[in-house]
Parts: sequence; structure tokens; C-alpha cells
Amino acid sequence: MFHSFRRIAVVCSLMSLAFASATRAEDKYKLEEPVDDIRIFGVGTRVDVKGTVKFAKAADHEQIVSAALSYRERRLLGPGTDAEGLRAAREYETAQADIRVGEKLTRNELPDALKLIVAQGRNEGVELSSLNGLMSADELMLIRSPADSLALISLLPTREVEVGDKWTVSNWAFQMLTALDAVAKGQMFCTLDSINKGVAKITIEGTLDGAAEGAFTEVKVTGSYSYNIEEKYISESDFVQTEKRAVGPVGPGMDVTARVRVLRQPSKVPGRLGDQKIIDVASRESAANSKFVRFETPWNIGGQHSRNWHLCQVDEKVAQFRLLHEGNFIAQCDMAAIAIAKPGEHLAEQVYLTDVRQALGDRLRTMTKGEVIPASNRRYVFKVMAEGSVADKPVSWVFYLIADPSGRQASMMFTADTPLAEKLAMFDRELVDSLKFGPAPVTRAANNK
Repeated sequence: MFHSFRRIAVVCSLMSLAFASATRAEDKYKLEEPVDDIRIFGVGTRVDVKGTVKFAKAADHEQIVSAALSYRERRLLGPGTDAEGLRAAREYETAQADIRVGEKLTRNELPDALKLIVAQGRNEGVELSSLNGLMSADELMLIRSPADSLALISLLPTREVEVGDKWTVSNWAFQMLTALDAVAKGQMFCTLDSINKGVAKITIEGTLDGAAEGAFTEVKVTGSYSYNIEEKYISESDFVQTEKRAVGPVGPGMDVTARVRVLRQPSKVPGRLGDQKIIDVASRESAANSKFVRFETPWNIGGQHSRNWHLCQVDEKVAQFRLLHEGNFIAQCDMAAIAIAKPGEHLAEQVYLTDVRQALGDRLRTMTKGEVIPASNRRYVFKVMAEGSVADKPVSWVFYLIADPSGRQASMMFTADTPLAEKLAMFDRELVDSLKFGPAPVTRAANNK
């Protein structure tokens, strides 16, 4: 009988071990969103930013931003791996932000015509472009935020995990989540904190040193997101990003905290994302001009430029652009409207050359005689190159006189340190060739006549 009891005890022990093993296996979870998931999700995002904006030659200003975004989103196959494997089509319903800097309050809204959007993962953040036209820099900034719903997918673990497990987020995913242009160092971790009623809660924390718009930036992130285990999707997140950014070549410094809250659920109404023709167009590799940004000036001369250019300042006389390439400042462009000529005519070349010499003054060392270069739309484009120095540093300038057949004219002055002038040559013509001349604005004096 003793042996019988012993055999029973051994069998029970083996059964217990098997049960414990099965329980541990069942307690491991694969948290993923399938690449071929064609469900349409409804996404609501709330962004609240508070802090200080810092200027090089002006007093600091308090900044408060409150933004609300809502859209439908459908996952698409991306053209590459890692960040570029993430792609989605979106239809925005709401996109608006109230921005207060000091005492100045502005409201930005996305026009209805631009609300069909393709979101493409990039290391430097989610790249957004409209299927129906180019966005302005302000419109792009409105819908671009850290903790984008597409970027959140990159935080999911690549292995099975159980409660208490911690994993390191890939550097590209951390960079994309925080929308930084470049990363020097940093780490981000996720921890499966708990599972309750089929919902996994994952906490996130990390620090990152990098660059945004050419300025050194320190970032700290904390927060959490929830994952529906049965339905296999991230359902919500609460993300806090604290950012300290130095004053940079194209924008002010900042010391701000952004809280981004996202709610995400399968949508019962597909909207325009139920149209296969739209999905087919959004699935194609983005056209080259989709990466461009539209700009306008008070003098009714506008155009477009790649996202390497940044419109830093515009007033009644001058628009100032600055060029960043691979995170480095390359050049500045100052554009201005000049006196209107008779239709089909333009400012005389010798007069323009004289104007260039006077503008550069003692800084000028050498200057070409200028040349007319080929242009479309029956435009007249006259190019002048010059070299000189500023504070004993060699500087190169490229001037363009652009005349439209209507008689409207503009002058553009590109300035770069001479060692960087070769890189400028890849970008100056895109601004020159993109110009669009509208009717001259009616002046106050003309109205009084």
C-alpha cells in the first residue's frame, strides 16, 4: 500500500509540475498589431503643452498650447523596415489648436480640403502629407505631435512577455515617438505592469539627447499605454514628454512639458477610408512633391519648398528662410518683392548688379557678371554669384532676379559660409523655380484714391 500511495504522490507531483508549466506558458503574451490589419480605427488625441519659449535676443515668453485631433486611421504596408514599415491612411474630422505665446493668441485649423492624410513612419517622426494638396508649415505642425498613434505601435515587444517583464525600445522607435531629427544617446524602457479584464497596461520611461530643428535637445518621457489582448490593438495611451531645447538656427529654444492622451477604438463607420480607390492611392510610395511645404507672403508671392527649408520670419517686406540639411544649418535666403515692371519686361540687369554691389558693400570681394538661366512659365531668371567676408569669415552669396510675364518681380539672396556653398547648390533652385506670382496686393494708398 505504501508503494501505491507513493505512485499516486509522484503522479500528482508530475501533474502539478505540468499544470504550473502550462500556467506559466499561458501567462506569457504576444503583444502585437498585425502588419496586414485592415481594420479602421477611430483615434482621438488631446495635446496640452505648457512651458517657456526662449529667444536669443528677446525676453522669454510663456507658451500654452491646447490641441484636439480626431481621425479615422487604417494601417497600410510600409515601403521599408523598422520606422518605414509603419504607414497609414487617415481621414481627419477635427484638427485645431489654440496657441498662446506671451499675450498673443492664435488658432490653427486644418482646412477640409487637406483632411485626407498619409502617415509614413520615419526615424525623425511620422511624416504627414495630404492626398489633396500641399500643407503649410503651420498646418503640418498642427497635426504632428509626439506619441503619434502610428508611432505607438513601435513600442510593442518583439517577444512574448509576462507581467513584470521589461524591454528596451529600439532607438529608431524612441526617436520616431519623440519626433527628434537626430539622436546622440538615450534609452527607453517599457514594462508590462498589469493585466486586468483582458487589457494589458504597459508603463514607459526614457531619456534622450538629440537634436530638433538643428538645436540640441534633451527629452524625458514617462507614461503608459493599454493593449487589448483579445482584439490585438493599442486602445489608449497617456504620454508626457518634457523637452529642453536650445535656441536653434530656425526656431526659439524651449523648456516645455507636453501631455498627449490618445483614445483608439475600432470604428463602426469607415468614412472615406472605406473607398478602395483612396486606399490604393495612399498605399503607393509618396510622390516627391508630397514632402514639400506650401508658403505664402503678404505680398501675394508664394510657392513651395522641401522640408529642409524653414520659413522663419515674414513681414510686409521680407521673407526669411533657413536651410537645414542632416540637422546642420547650411544657408539663409532673404526674399523680397521689387517694383512691378510693364508686362513682359523686367528690371535691367545692370541696375540689378548695382543693387547687389550696394547691398553687399564692404563685404564684397568678387562678383560674376551674371547670367540668364533657363526657366519655365516664360519667366526671366537672372543669377549673380558673389564672394566676400563677414567678420573675417569667407561667405558666398547667390542672387536671383525673377520676373513673371505679368511684370511682377522678386529678388532672392542666398547666403552661406563658403565651405557650405556647394551644399546650398542642391537646394536654391527649388525655391526659385517654385515661386507663384499672384496679383499685386492693393495698398492702402491705392484704396484712398
